[in-house]
Amino acid sequence: MSLLDQSAYPNLATLVNEVLSVWPEHQRYLEKSLEGRDEALMRHSERLSGMIGKLAGTIDGGLRTLADDYRFLCEQIVLPEELYFRRNGSYRLDNFEDAFRTVYADKPFMTRYMNGLLMSDVVWVNHCRALQHYAESFLKGLAPGSSLLEIGPGHGLLLNLACESPNIGSVSAWDISQASLDLSHHALEVMGTTRTVNFQMRNIFDTSIMAEENAGLFDAVVLSEVLEHLEQPEQAVRVLLHLCKPGGRVWINVPANSPAPDHLYLVTSPEQAETLVGSVGFNVVDSAHFPMTGVTLDRAVKQKLTISCIVVGERPAA
Repeated sequence: MSLLDQSAYPNLATLVNEVLSVWPEHQRYLEKSLEGRDEALMRHSERLSGMIGKLAGTIDGGLRTLADDYRFLCEQIVLPEELYFRRNGSYRLDNFEDAFRTVYADKPFMTRYMNGLLMSDVVWVNHCRALQHYAESFLKGLAPGSSLLEIGPGHGLLLNLACESPNIGSVSAWDISQASLDLSHHALEVMGTTRTVNFQMRNIFDTSIMAEENAGLFDAVVLSEVLEHLEQPEQAVRVLLHLCKPGGRVWINVPANSPAPDHLYLVTSPEQAETLVGSVGFNVVDSAHFPMTGVTLDRAVKQKLTISCIVVGERPAA
């Protein structure tokens, strides 16, 4: 059964129908996810679906594989972690070594995990709204010619959105893994960006990053769905402050109450995310908090359900 008019949103309809073909029982969830989207969010969903469709063309099985892995993400990865979280009030792991051993070192598992998360950027309304805020609020609010750094670019969707923004003068990407950088670079090529991106393998916890020559390098720094994987989130945000120019801005996306096998840092409320950003010296100039599909923000806060927390901080002028 088709949930969307193929002629109005062809890429989104193709993605949703592929999920339905491998997981028909997910129909009611998909209906809830789509019914609350206004025209602007539907256009954004179509834009993201087009990017994902291009990426799907580079893997065996195409979009069908991504849809299969999305179901695997929901049933085999998220659900067990959610049950643990409900019983214990905490994430299962609290250190990087265990996450590396049980998650990151398992390449087949990681492939399915990352494929599923890619699909979630459209299917899960909180993920989709977060990327919409990035594209239509944060990037549009930057001055023309801004220099932008993304740390941990992952699938490359945010990098591609930055490359397409007329306000961005230069784009850089840092990651601790060269393999991850190679994947992000390949993704940009597949999505058709013509912008040159400065890719560097760098660990933001290296003491050299805090050297004076690295102070104030960028007008904008982006950290999306990275803090929850860290043992020292406050130190990471201090590094972002160091890298921002006076008056520069940081865009942070961190989930609250979002159990996953490699999530270490538990944010329990949107206020906690805002407090973290403000505590290191940023002025919090914007925030947006998007609850998981099918619930209000009030309910998500009260019941400790997943919320995508967006915090925009500005480094005070010198």
